[in-house]
Amino acid sequence: MTRYLYTSIYGCKYNFQQNETKILIIEMLTVIAVLSSVLACHAQTGISADPACDVTKGCFSDCSGSLCSFLVTWRPVNNGQIVFEITSAVSAPNSWAAIGFSGDRSMGSDSVVACVSSGGVIAAESGYTDGRSYRSLSNKDLGLSAVTGTVVDSVMSCSFTRTMNIPGQQEFYDLQQDWHILFARGQAVSGNPTKHAQSPIISREAVDFQSTSTLTGTEVSYPLVKAHGSLMIVAWVLLASIGIFVARYMKPLWPNSTLLGAKVWFPIHRICMGTAMTLTIIAFIIIFVEAGGYAHNIGVSAGSILFGQYHPVLGIIVTILSVVNPTMAIFRCAPDHEKRPIFNFAHRICGISAHIIAAITIIFGTYLEKSQATGSASGVAIAYLWVFMIVNIVLEVYMLTKRREAGRSADIELVNQGGRESLTPEGLQQTEEFAVKCAFGVQILLMSVFALTLLVLINSG
Repeated sequence: MTRYLYTSIYGCKYNFQQNETKILIIEMLTVIAVLSSVLACHAQTGISADPACDVTKGCFSDCSGSLCSFLVTWRPVNNGQIVFEITSAVSAPNSWAAIGFSGDRSMGSDSVVACVSSGGVIAAESGYTDGRSYRSLSNKDLGLSAVTGTVVDSVMSCSFTRTMNIPGQQEFYDLQQDWHILFARGQAVSGNPTKHAQSPIISREAVDFQSTSTLTGTEVSYPLVKAHGSLMIVAWVLLASIGIFVARYMKPLWPNSTLLGAKVWFPIHRICMGTAMTLTIIAFIIIFVEAGGYAHNIGVSAGSILFGQYHPVLGIIVTILSVVNPTMAIFRCAPDHEKRPIFNFAHRICGISAHIIAAITIIFGTYLEKSQATGSASGVAIAYLWVFMIVNIVLEVYMLTKRREAGRSADIELVNQGGRESLTPEGLQQTEEFAVKCAFGVQILLMSVFALTLLVLINSG
């Protein structure tokens, strides 16, 4: 029986069962554990639509069906006052949620009321936006009364009464006029609002705050965020998936053919991974320009706030690995060098780790508010990773089974045994080549479908 097998990974001698299988199992268990955590965290916030909307209250929300991530209601009362209620999902106990009143559909020169949670206490303050910066008025309580609020299970509820108009206060807008309403939220530090974690949501038309109409809004688009996500999807869902598959399984194929002066598999692998690295670097630069540096407070549209915290960290790790791995390959030792197996092992672990982390980072990215991805994007991203694992596991098990059969008959010529033929190494090679070619075609098709679907979902949100 053949005890040791030459794998097609790096052309080095390994004990297949004791090395490759263990590595594969560890990688798959890691991915399964992360996916289980993602699915456990993918829960909707407990905010429901208010049945009083359109009846006794005016409402502004992002409700889909009966579930919302925020809801703003108002109802006029006597003495020229309006009672506002803000209910919003928040990413931390110390957070803020605010409404603004604007003469147009963009930020800048807007009258604002912000509910701020600090140390379990909810306060409301009057403020104003100058360009894209917010500042509270010198008298924060101007025009506000009856402020109450709580933060329970990552949901902030805040109620206050606002005077419609205060003569002589230019930054305190008169709500007897119609204004576009804006909603934004973010985290607070020492009771002070920080930069909003998502693009403000703005009503499509001006609002009559003495009416009980129901309105929805649209977010300000983030084209650089979408460009970042699109580049990462092409790099890792499509190109890296193909490049890693080729290096893992296709080295023995077409032994007498060359492409660009090298064995066929190598230019394919190099082009795919080199392009993936280039797109990753570009995407890395784009998102740092968009965020103005490292993003600390990233809002999530669903699931755990950890998705927003871990996404930039994992993205930086992926970028580093995507640069380190090809750099390491440039300085690799000769194929017959005694330390070549060390390079082979490190190169594979680095590449597989980058791929897995990138896939998880993409999944986390679909939950972020600024991605503006449709709800099904996270499901497609999770399905992609599962399908990639299944295709590779099935092919791995198939090849291992065939190699074991070859081990039992490695020294026996092809003979007829009761109408059945034993599998010789030559027959094994043909069988493996056919299986790998079929799997490669399936891989390209599936990864292309997943990448295209994610690109549509990311850019149509």
